[in-house]
Amino acid sequence: MSDVALFSKDVNPNVRVLTGGYTLMNLKQLLSVADKHAFGVSACNARSKWIADGILDAAWETKSPVIVEIAESEVGYCPMPPSKLSDIVHEGIEERIKKYGYSVPVCLHHDHIQKDIDGSVQRSIDAGFSSLEVDLSKKTLEENIKKCYEVAEKIHPLGISLEVEEGEIGAAAALADPEVENNIADYYTKTEDAVKLVQAVKPEACAFFVGNGHGVYLKEPHLGIDRIKEICDRIRPLDVYGVLHGGTGISPDLFRKAVAAGARKFNYATALQNIWFKYFPEALVIAMEAKSKELNKPFRKITSLFEDEIAKLDHTEAVKEIKEHLIMMFQNAFLCDGKANLYV
Repeated sequence: MSDVALFSKDVNPNVRVLTGGYTLMNLKQLLSVADKHAFGVSACNARSKWIADGILDAAWETKSPVIVEIAESEVGYCPMPPSKLSDIVHEGIEERIKKYGYSVPVCLHHDHIQKDIDGSVQRSIDAGFSSLEVDLSKKTLEENIKKCYEVAEKIHPLGISLEVEEGEIGAAAALADPEVENNIADYYTKTEDAVKLVQAVKPEACAFFVGNGHGVYLKEPHLGIDRIKEICDRIRPLDVYGVLHGGTGISPDLFRKAVAAGARKFNYATALQNIWFKYFPEALVIAMEAKSKELNKPFRKITSLFEDEIAKLDHTEAVKEIKEHLIMMFQNAFLCDGKANLYV
């Protein structure tokens, strides 16, 4: 069982070295500091170049560490293959180092790898990602352990961190329970299962289900803050940090409670894409809605079919609002603003 190496050119030929010797960081480098100083780091899904610009602008303006990520399910419809996102992020970092005269810590993460695991992992490695998640939460704990251990042994010597997941986020069984509001705690990730997974695999981060879900909540969720604390207290001695997925719709106050309970990585995606969509011209939205209905696919999943039209738009105001929204979240929800100076 190998510990993750530092993410550096010395151990990984795919690491890109930028101005001043800057390189990305992995989750161990990023979250160990966050844990020591009790703040959270936002993991923002860059479903377009312009969302990525807003993310990086917010990080640089507030001197906040940040994780830029893409989920495996988003790669095709955005479209945002790992190689494309890596180019966007590295070029964006280089531009901002030169513009601002300083750097902030950035992790580049491939989230929710579930299908073609070996191929997806290799594409992440080749693209220069510093982190990835293998999500086998729908499998048995034994299957989860076996495959995640195999991936950890492959990527840890390269300085690439691993996130695992125990307890399906937005569990299907919970969603099917008519009494789910009263019974939600029955579906939370079991602390012992999370501990067993991280003891066997030795990842850097572990995501869990505590009432959170992907997409847009119909009403604010009831998060199991006590369960977050229970899991994080048990996995912290193993140098593993808690991850909360499904951030859109959770209030800053509830995020702060999750930070206080020990969660350190916070996934945040839908809110940023919705801001971006808000600035699409009406004619384009109508055309996209029609295609969405025709193909019986969610609006966001037909984005790639309108790639040329979207590329011609002026995204300046959307980037600005994404930046401003994230600055608010960095300051009021994750408490990470100004924390870049804690990294050396």
